Amino acid sequence: MRHQPDRAAPRYAPTPTPDLAGLWVGKESGQTHTLLLRADGTGTLCWESMGKYSAMPLTISGDKMIGLTDATLKRNADGSFAQCSWGVCMELKRTEDIPAACRAWLKQ
Repeated sequence: MRHQPDRAAPRYAPTPTPDLAGLWVGKESGQTHTLLLRADGTGTLCWESMGKYSAMPLTISGDKMIGLTDATLKRNADGSFAQCSWGVCMELKRTEDIPAACRAWLKQ
């Protein structure tokens, strides 16, 4: 397991998002992404790629989700949301199922 350096998130002021607080999961390009979002607009992303888990902080600032990239946050009518960057959107849904390798990083 490795933790990615904090690259982009601190440059942006978080926007409180209490409606998105909690755990989320999405899949894109064969990777599973598990997010912990806090009511204050900060969070942590944990993902698996080729059997290795990594994590990094993220920030929601306005309609952006900032981590390694600036993704656009799109809210869906059913309460879920999508993060979109480079023309690809990953749909995220609420979850309570956290991969064991992510639990240490995704503490609420």
